[in-house]
Order: sequence, then C-alpha cells, then structure tokens
Amino acid sequence: MIEDAKEALRDGHGFEKEYRFTEQGDGAVGMVCGGSVRVLLEVVRPPVPLLIFGGGHVGRELARMCVRLDFDVTVVDDRPEYLEPHRFPEGIRTLRVEHDFSAGLPEIPPGAYVAVVTRCHRTDLAALCHAVGRGAAYVGLIGSRRKIATVLARAGQNGAPGESLAEVRAPIGLPIGAETPEEIAVSIAAEMITVRSANAAGRHGAHDVPAREVPADVTPIARGRGARRRP
Repeated sequence: MIEDAKEALRDGHGFEKEYRFTEQGDGAVGMVCGGSVRVLLEVVRPPVPLLIFGGGHVGRELARMCVRLDFDVTVVDDRPEYLEPHRFPEGIRTLRVEHDFSAGLPEIPPGAYVAVVTRCHRTDLAALCHAVGRGAAYVGLIGSRRKIATVLARAGQNGAPGESLAEVRAPIGLPIGAETPEEIAVSIAAEMITVRSANAAGRHGAHDVPAREVPADVTPIARGRGARRRP
C-alpha cells in the first residue's frame, strides 16, 4: 500500500484498489489470514501559495474569494490602512513592504500564483519585476492595454527575462466583461483555477494554458465602473 501511495503522489491521481490477505493472486499482500479490504487512495495537496500584490478594491475581493478556493493567500501592500485585519477574513496573511514596493518583498515559492493589482504603474512594475523569472505557475498583471505594454517594456529594460515576461497573463483574468472589483476578482480566480486544474491533470506545463492576445481596439479590465476605481 505504501508503494501505491507513492505512485499516487507521483502521478497526482488517486485510485481504488483491493488488497487480499493472501500469498498469491491479484492484490496479494503476502499474508495467510484471508479476506480482503478495498482502499481509496486520495491525493491531498497543501493549498497553492497565492501572492496578491495590492490590497485595494480588486486585491481585497480577490483575497476574499481565493481563500475559499484552496489558495494560501498573502496580500502585499505598502499602505498599512489597506492591510487592516478587519478588511480580510481569517486565513489571509498580510505583508507590509517599503514605500512603492521598493524593498521587503516576499519570496516567490516555485509553483506559486501571483496577481499584480497594485495602485499604479510604478508599483505594478516593482511587483512584476520581483515576481517573474522565479518559477511561478501563474503571474497576472491588471491594467489597460496601454499600461500593460508600458509596464512590460520597462520590466524588460530593467532586466526581467523576456521569456518570463512573455508568460505574464495580461490583462489578468478571463474575458467575461468584468467591470466591478467583484467581477474582476471572479475573472482572475477563474483563470487561476483553469491553470491550476490543467496543471493538476497533467495536460499542460506551468505556462502552457494559452495566454490571451489583447485586441488592438479593446482596453481590458480598466473600463466602465472598474476604470474609475483604484485597485
């Protein structure tokens, strides 16, 4: 049974198996007492780390949602008032960093998910440069088409690896016409679940779920009511 459990962990899939307390035959375990037992081996993995850079409207709603979706959530911001405990449910960690995300940024664990939803392009740039190239399974960046292009270009100028920048999901989230912070959070969570499920099923590598191209005539995420709110 131990070897079967190791196999399940390697493959990422659970299964049922019957073990017979006999010396020979299918499922035999080398015993002579007779009888059998059917066992369900289920793979239970720890929650996936999710770092949300920006504790504003979108970051707050995303954190509230993802803590219920089996993510291990940490919200990062440089504004203490946006990290007050009353703004978040239990189970969410907060981390205050230096002004404009200039220092004190957290480690990015391999396989982590990262959402960059800070208040402006400067802090987006600092968070993005810190996040890319560290083996994250998902890095997403909020913003209009123009802001995204600017931030990605400056990240490249600052030395961020081009291959890692090409994997950034920008605009972050699935294209569901989201406008409010709550709707944007739904679109981001849905995209992360899509990537996580594909990775768990072994259908794709960490970045093989296709990112979306931004149509030239579309300004994603930052439109309508959502555009008038700071993240």
